[in-house]
Amino acid sequence: MSSLLDLEARVAALEASQADYRAVLAAVNALGANQRDLAGNQRDMAVNQHEMAVKLDDTNNRVRSLEETTGEIKELLIRALDR
Repeated sequence: MSSLLDLEARVAALEASQADYRAVLAAVNALGANQRDLAGNQRDMAVNQHEMAVKLDDTNNRVRSLEETTGEIKELLIRALDR
C-alpha cells in the first residue's frame, strides 16, 4: 500500500505534467494564431502589389499617350512653320 507521501508525490507529478501539457498547448495555439496573421499579411501584400502594378500600367499608358500626342503636335507645328 502506498503511503500518503507517495500519493502526494504522484499527484504533484501528474499536476506538473498537466501544466506542461497546457504550456505546450498554449504555445501551439499562439503559433497557429501567428501563422494565420502572417498568411493574412501576405494576402494583403499580394493584393497591394497587384493594385500597384495596375496603377503603374495605367500610368505608363497615360505617359505613352501623352508622348504620342506631343509628337503629333510637334509634327503639326513643324509642318505649319515650313509653309
